[in-house]
Amino acid sequence: MKSILPLVCLLLACVSARANDVINPDFVYFTQGQTPGTWQWVLADPGNWWQPIPDSGGASAKGKVRLENAGDESFPGAIKLKWSKSSDWGSVSLSGAPVNLAKYEQAAELVLAVKVMSKVPDTVDLVMHCGEGCEAKVNIAANLKQGPRKQWFALPLALDCFTANGLDLTKLSGPFSLGTGGKFELHIAEISLATLAEGDQGCVPNP
Repeated sequence: MKSILPLVCLLLACVSARANDVINPDFVYFTQGQTPGTWQWVLADPGNWWQPIPDSGGASAKGKVRLENAGDESFPGAIKLKWSKSSDWGSVSLSGAPVNLAKYEQAAELVLAVKVMSKVPDTVDLVMHCGEGCEAKVNIAANLKQGPRKQWFALPLALDCFTANGLDLTKLSGPFSLGTGGKFELHIAEISLATLAEGDQGCVPNP
């Protein structure tokens, strides 16, 4: 699995998810400051494990994690995710109506357009959800540490990295959930699905 990419795919430049300027929410989950389709932001910490918030942002119940506009001149819609120094676990998720992406299991990857603004904790779990009691997670701390500090880059994660850990792509209801118990700040400009680069076989080689 690749760890980072130059930020050449940002804002749908190489994602086959836009046709005639219409965003397909099956493949694009956050872009230009908005969550298309039924996707919505949900914050969680021990004070409330399910707290939906608008695209404009908000804070989790105990204040562990906050989502707000990043104030980035290059990408005005980018958001800032900031976890406080408390030892509580906090997460930022996208949740919505289930979509079936099973046919893309070994052909696509989740791509995050990110800017790391602080030291990266040793555990930063990226989780994809497929209904109650159905999820798969990958610790992306090492991937984030490999990227440049305070510069935009694209972080791709093959879908089969998640299906190998139990994700059911026939009912994907949460394409993105990022959580940590550490202090951390990460900016995100886009979360979307992209075609695997030619020659890339993801985590599980094609038969």
